[in-house]
Parts: sequence; C-alpha cells; structure tokens
Amino acid sequence: MAAPAPREVFAPWRRAQDVVDRLAREPGIAPCVLRRTGFLRQELAERVTDWFTEEPTAPADAVRSSYRALERDTARLFEVVRRAPSLGGVGVRVRHGGNGREPYRGAAELCAELREHGSMTHTSFGMIARNEPHPLLGGEQGGVLDQLRVVHDVFGHAALGVGFDLQSEFASWLQCRTLFSEAARPAAFCELVGAVTTYILTGREPALHADLPPTDLLPAAASPR
Repeated sequence: MAAPAPREVFAPWRRAQDVVDRLAREPGIAPCVLRRTGFLRQELAERVTDWFTEEPTAPADAVRSSYRALERDTARLFEVVRRAPSLGGVGVRVRHGGNGREPYRGAAELCAELREHGSMTHTSFGMIARNEPHPLLGGEQGGVLDQLRVVHDVFGHAALGVGFDLQSEFASWLQCRTLFSEAARPAAFCELVGAVTTYILTGREPALHADLPPTDLLPAAASPR
C-alpha cells in the first residue's frame, strides 16, 4: 500500500532551499516531489519503531564514531544556519527557550516566522527538558542535540514547507540526509528518524539513546521507492 502524501504543506523557504542545494553531498529527491509524495510506508515505519524501542545492539566503537561525525557535521551546518546570507548562510536568529513548552501552534507558524523574519525559538526535546541527557550528545540547552533539531527545522521543514506529520518528518529527513557525511548518517537516522517516527507512532516520547540502524534499514529508508 502506498504511503499517503504529507498532510500539511505550505509555502517553502527558498533561501534555505538554495543553501541545501548548494551544500548537498549528492543529488536528492526534488523538493516538489517530497512535498506531494509520501515515502514512509507503514511497514517501514513499524520496523523503525521496533528497532528504536529495543535495546541498542550496534558495536559501541561504531556508535561513538558515527556520533562524533554527527557532532562535527551538526556544528558545521548550525553555523551555516546562523551565518549571514551575504556570507553564504541562511541568517537565522535562534532563541533557545528554557521551559520545555512548545512555542508554536504548529509547523506552519514556526516556518512562517523563519520565512518572514529569519528567526525562531527552539525548545529542547522533552526528555532533555526534564534533565535526562542524551547518552552521547549531552543535554545542555543549545548543545548538539538542540542544534541538530534546528538544522532539521530550517533545512527540512522550513525549506520544504511541510508540517510535523509522519510523512512530512520523513520528507525532511530525506532532504537533510544529503547534508550529512556517510559516517554521520547512521547516527543522524537514529535521532531524526528513529526517535521521531517512534514518537509519532506510539504517541509517547521515547527514551533517548544512541544506536545505529541495522544494515538493511538505513538503505531502505534512504531509497524508499
């Protein structure tokens, strides 16, 4: 059965999309296709959730290596998010909220602020807000995990103009994955697909953990057709 298209689609942010196109390490799926096509089949979403809710099984050295690569890539991309457009960046002013409450009524409001004002308020993921740090990325406000989610919001949701439903989140992943190195992609998948898909399918915030997807899962999620 084909996956449904993203439910909420609104104006894309061309400035952010131009930077994505420039920084992409390989050709990706065209934004117009990501906006109108669903790519995450139910069977694959359930496999992702089953994997993410089990105990981590990847070798510890491989996990640490991929997460180190993810930290490096995230720092580089976050700097581009904040860099002035005249210097090749997106020029986003990021405010970090400390109360753990969602500052927007939905993706459309967040992305409208980015598109129209070049600013956003980011609130730490629920587990981090409750002082339960990520095992490898820590839990400080404005740290690596917060920066990663800002990158995902700007280069995924806002650039494409898609919401927070399951297919929109996966579309944002398919776009953002081209910005990460091969070494960082397994860790990025854990954070941007594993945790998010599990949250949407179960309705509960999953415990944060560091793992790498099985060897057959990452390629399936990278080439879902």
